[in-house]
Amino acid sequence: MRDRAASPRTVVERYNYELWNAQKYAVATEIIGDEIVRNTPGGRTVLTHEQAVQRVRDLWDTVKNVHFTLLRVVSDDELCTIVYQAEMVNHDGTADAIAAIEVFRVDQGRIVEVWNPCDYDHDRWPEFATERNA
Repeated sequence: MRDRAASPRTVVERYNYELWNAQKYAVATEIIGDEIVRNTPGGRTVLTHEQAVQRVRDLWDTVKNVHFTLLRVVSDDELCTIVYQAEMVNHDGTADAIAAIEVFRVDQGRIVEVWNPCDYDHDRWPEFATERNA
């Protein structure tokens, strides 16, 4: 009997918590497709697997720390939608945050498509508003 692929929720959680937060780049071979189609309101970009992983490395090069928290996760057998907060500390010690919503399409346990805003809101969701001055 063939093993079942990981659920979209599991894949997207691993993407955020293991790849982004913990910088476990090896996990990318398990959870990111050969290509990822990135959809924004103004267009579409196709990234190779290597380019998708490099996006993570590139952000980490610009910050001292980044930590994603998934506030809401809604998933079915193909799509996983997340409402997330990314807290960042820049190299100069200043804090920044990104609040966004993204929808991922997962095929056979690997992310192959994502929809997200073309510009990220540099602010916090109300659940994190008290952390603004922390």
